[in-house]
Amino acid sequence: MSSSTNGPSASSRIADDDNEYVRLKLKLAQARAATDTLRLKARQLLTQRDVLREDTVKDQVEGEEQQRIIQQTQEANEKLRAQIKIAQEEKNQLLKKIEESNNCR
Repeated sequence: MSSSTNGPSASSRIADDDNEYVRLKLKLAQARAATDTLRLKARQLLTQRDVLREDTVKDQVEGEEQQRIIQQTQEANEKLRAQIKIAQEEKNQLLKKIEESNNCR
């Protein structure tokens, strides 16, 4: 019997198996490379997320500090306005007394 009637020869099947093996190894290497790339991107995104979280916390702390400063400034302004009002009233009373004493002369 000739090999043509018995189907593919053993060497042909081995070559096909070798080609399939190489093709599968190549696909595996490509899949690993893609996985590594995605892992790297995931790590970068996690790092960016962590940096943004830190920035958010810093911004919140700074915002709270600014709110405290605003509150303190408003309280100080209210106290100053009250003192100005008292000083104006005292000034008006003194001017009135001076005017009265000038009228008495």
